[in-house]
Amino acid sequence: MALDTWGSPIEAARESTLASWNRAWVQALHFVEDPFETLADANESDEGFALGSVFCGTYRLLGGARADDPAVRRDLARASERAVTPADRMHVDALGHLAVGDFTKAGRCWDEVASTQRDFAAVRFAHDVYLHVGDEARRLRSSQRAFDSWNRHEAGWGFIAGQFAFALEEVGIYDEAEVLGREALSLDPLDLWARHALAHLYETLDDSDGAFTVLTDDQDIWAAQDGLAVHIWWHLALRLVAEERYDEALAVHDAQQAVATTPFRMCDLASLLWRLELHGVDVGNRWDVLADRFATRSEWHTSGFLDLHGAFIYTRRPDHEGADRFFSGLSVSHADGTAENDHIFTGIVRPLVDGIRLGVSQPGVADDLLDGISDRTHRIGGSIAQRDIVDLTRLHYQQQQHRQEQIHFTNDALEAT
Repeated sequence: MALDTWGSPIEAARESTLASWNRAWVQALHFVEDPFETLADANESDEGFALGSVFCGTYRLLGGARADDPAVRRDLARASERAVTPADRMHVDALGHLAVGDFTKAGRCWDEVASTQRDFAAVRFAHDVYLHVGDEARRLRSSQRAFDSWNRHEAGWGFIAGQFAFALEEVGIYDEAEVLGREALSLDPLDLWARHALAHLYETLDDSDGAFTVLTDDQDIWAAQDGLAVHIWWHLALRLVAEERYDEALAVHDAQQAVATTPFRMCDLASLLWRLELHGVDVGNRWDVLADRFATRSEWHTSGFLDLHGAFIYTRRPDHEGADRFFSGLSVSHADGTAENDHIFTGIVRPLVDGIRLGVSQPGVADDLLDGISDRTHRIGGSIAQRDIVDLTRLHYQQQQHRQEQIHFTNDALEAT
């Protein structure tokens, strides 16, 4: 059995498969090029290679693909047929859990793989799955175990350190997060997840100087890493909004609009527009493009995080032909399911979306709905910085309700006189 770049065992029938696997991970970790295309030939023709299909299936699902998507079904079938070693079979089990919406079970499977052998893929899959369901505690434990087992001089240590930095930041351990994030980035300026961890750190600390330094000094580097670049632009725009540099934040939106064609990129732009409007900024007709674009996607009702941002889009464009399909589809989706994602949708996503939608006309009702799930909204996934839009929205609705009550009080007083 061969070892990959990270020292992890890889079962494959062809020597070229290992090269494709190694290259795909470099592309994925640097958010450049197309790792799916890089793995395509090996996944198609190497009958002894299961992990490439696990990789593709995992990231299709985390990107919002439906479990019945033909590509996902093909990935799962190939991986199942080819898994020979106990570790490969556990990888396939994890992918199976992911496909039915049991994300935490998938993450725990990958944690178990990583506890039995050196397995960079399992470590990274677990990290990304726990982000998908907002599980800071499990992500921290998983990342801590990997960090403790990886030698500083071994290949992959910087990537392990960078993801640990993000996990630390999300639970409030800021000093260590900054040290590790900066060290990882110094080892590899293309380690965009380490840069991303630092961006989150400075956003959380409301440190515009730190954020602008990490996001502008090497902008020519990360702007070309198009797999995550729109999200990094979003981070820069957040700091511009915080500094009340609204025209510059809108310019970021406008510059990224053409490439924001995937669901999570659309989320970044929707989040930015919504935040700007909460600050009283007129964003013009910019919602129209997102409404048109989101209507063509198939990823509706697969991820609570995606549906939250879909709700922002169609709350702002309620007469769009996609709005009724989106809201009515959500009202019946996951109704009879018993998987983790089904419970997230029925217990959290629906009242969350209802609250967002009703806040326009009934801010008091919206506030009650959002208050009822405030201790669980982290389960829709994403980071603290991304999810704080829910708290900002609720605060806005509370202010709207207070204004309405003041108006009613004033009117009643006038009528009494």
